[in-house]
Amino acid sequence: MGGALPRFRSTRPSGAGARYVRAVLLKFLLGLLGLQLLDLVLLVVSSRSIGFWPTVAALILMGLVGSALARRESSRVWRNFQSSLAEGRPPEQGVIDGMLVLLGGVLLLLPGILTDVIGLLLIVPPLRHWLAERLRARVSRELTRASGRVPLEVRRARGLPDEPSPPAGSPRVIETTGVESPE
Repeated sequence: MGGALPRFRSTRPSGAGARYVRAVLLKFLLGLLGLQLLDLVLLVVSSRSIGFWPTVAALILMGLVGSALARRESSRVWRNFQSSLAEGRPPEQGVIDGMLVLLGGVLLLLPGILTDVIGLLLIVPPLRHWLAERLRARVSRELTRASGRVPLEVRRARGLPDEPSPPAGSPRVIETTGVESPE
């Protein structure tokens, strides 16, 4: 039983991609912290102006309404995602919509007026679709910038071929499929 333990390679991303992910997560966490501090100020102001119990009742009501909306919208997003996959077409809004509904649900769980309002706004379909389109465009720009490639939609809109031509001097690659001969 005294054998050496197997060594595993780290699966953590490294390089520029890892730095980008860390920077985005740090911005997200700092934004969430700032949002919570602002929410605390709004709760104090609200409880002083309308009273403690009405403020608590408003928070509970917003939480209940928001959780019901989040549950309904998340099941709708999941059904749309599943039906897109069943029809053999890529889901247009499934992943980003699902992430926004999840974020809205998390914000609704956090105590506060501002987080409840933002959470509800993320769950409302027209606003969520608008934000999802903006996020999709931003992610596409970031990926294009990081990879140096032009997305397929942009290539087609500019009248470029679907596949980029290889850089000058690079070896030509021809993809084939082999069939084994029964010899």
